[in-house]
Amino acid sequence: MERSRLRLDMECVYLYRTDVEGTTAPFERYREFAREALQRLELPLPETGTILLNPNITVPAAPDSRIITHPGFIAGLVDALLEQGADQDQLLVGEGYGHKKRGHWAQLSGYTQGLGRVGLELIDLDLAGGVEVAIPGGVVFPQLTFARQATECAFYLNVPVAKCHNLSLTTLAMKNTQGTILSPQRHMCAQQTEDEPFADQAHDITERGISLHEERFCHKQSDKTVARLQLGIPQLSVVDGLIGRDGTGFNHGDNRPLGWTIMGASEVLVDVVGTYLMGIDPQATPYLQVAAERGLGTTRIEDIDVVDLTVGDRLDAASLRQL
Repeated sequence: MERSRLRLDMECVYLYRTDVEGTTAPFERYREFAREALQRLELPLPETGTILLNPNITVPAAPDSRIITHPGFIAGLVDALLEQGADQDQLLVGEGYGHKKRGHWAQLSGYTQGLGRVGLELIDLDLAGGVEVAIPGGVVFPQLTFARQATECAFYLNVPVAKCHNLSLTTLAMKNTQGTILSPQRHMCAQQTEDEPFADQAHDITERGISLHEERFCHKQSDKTVARLQLGIPQLSVVDGLIGRDGTGFNHGDNRPLGWTIMGASEVLVDVVGTYLMGIDPQATPYLQVAAERGLGTTRIEDIDVVDLTVGDRLDAASLRQL
């Protein structure tokens, strides 16, 4: 008998868990885990227009590195979308990876073969041009140029991998949307044109206790989130957390069996819950502090409605601490 689905509540974060051991898992394990998780939610899928799935493929890395979103996880989400009534022709899997050897990039990352199993291919969001989006109250950016597919889609699935990062401590839903920004604005970790007036103070420590460069990076993430809200596109963030990664977010770090995915419409609330489950205090995480100060969400885990899709219960802070 098919399990009844929960209707997506835009203010909730949904957790789905499984047991996992070791630091690698086969493609089909990721696929089935993602399909089972997304099948438990009733999504407001559009009858027409594209549905864009945006994984994290910031560098060419093997799927088991856990530096990138696993292609098996994306395949499972595709399965669930099709089962919920999406049309194959509506689905796009795209990332802005800005590399001339695009075929090599997709091949090394496992996306050529992995997406081939579901009849799709990885598209480069850099190739279709961009659309400027104004940012009311932008701190670093007055506007950002998004890839056209990210502004014209009818539904956006943001699919990061659960990992740590040298600048933001955790890199989850908020940061993953950098892949939808065109260069040079995409390169928010580096000093950009917008930072040049502050170059001499980049390493000065702010009242938050971090460098000015880091503080501006945090505001860039919030600017981007504000810009996405201006687009008004229905969206869902789904974190690939079957196996996560600590360290810098790239080659320095260790993989960790986590056994969860979290889903939600709010990038900020998803990141707060994900950061908490990764053992880091979201209230002491600068990019989340900035997001909360700018009215984009709370950093208090006690104030977030978390639903455990594994058993259908709502989780209080004590239950989340145990997890």
